[in-house]
Amino acid sequence: MDKVKVDTSAKKLRQPIRTRSVRKAKGSGHERRAEILNAARDLFAAEGYACVTTRSIAARAGLSQTGLYIYFPTKEDILRAIGEETHDAMTAAFERAAAEPGSPRERFRRLIRAYLDYGLDHPEDYQLTFTVEPEALAPLEKDFSRPADDQGAGARSIIRFAALIHSVAGEELLGGLDPLVVAQILWFAGHGAVSLLISRPHFPWADRQTLLSGLETLVVKGALGQTLSA
Repeated sequence: MDKVKVDTSAKKLRQPIRTRSVRKAKGSGHERRAEILNAARDLFAAEGYACVTTRSIAARAGLSQTGLYIYFPTKEDILRAIGEETHDAMTAAFERAAAEPGSPRERFRRLIRAYLDYGLDHPEDYQLTFTVEPEALAPLEKDFSRPADDQGAGARSIIRFAALIHSVAGEELLGGLDPLVVAQILWFAGHGAVSLLISRPHFPWADRQTLLSGLETLVVKGALGQTLSA
């Protein structure tokens, strides 16, 4: 019987080559920085700031720990960067609220609501910025007499908030109160509301909008006195 010749000219099928995940090319630093911050936000929210390491952040972001250090030398630098982004975003929300037309009372009330809405719409960023243990970051000296552009993000935000308060209400309606003092009073009230609603979600709160509107009314009446009718 004739032997059947086997065609050995066909190329063998190549096995798929296992490759590492493709890292971003050099020059994409802005995107990589944002990826690191987003990875840190997720881990901080899930595990708590104190329990997260730079190694775990690097792994979540898809780069080496050495690669992470190029952008952020320490975990505290990451936390500070998140805070700076939060302050800048809140300032932008204040700017939008003050730019809308309306009476002084309406515009002032919108500034209060801008603070409340931002905090409640971005609870993770808000908590990382305002409620992480004070020892996590070195204290920064704040000299509000310096121009806003020379300040850090937090001081710059409250200085701008005070300027917007003055622009919408004016000295007469503020009853002689320093706008910076009014800004800090509003921070007192707003932070208390936002922190409680975020940290105590299972408390049997009244309707949220009723609570927030009531707070706005009380603050407007208290800050602007009887000059503006409720």
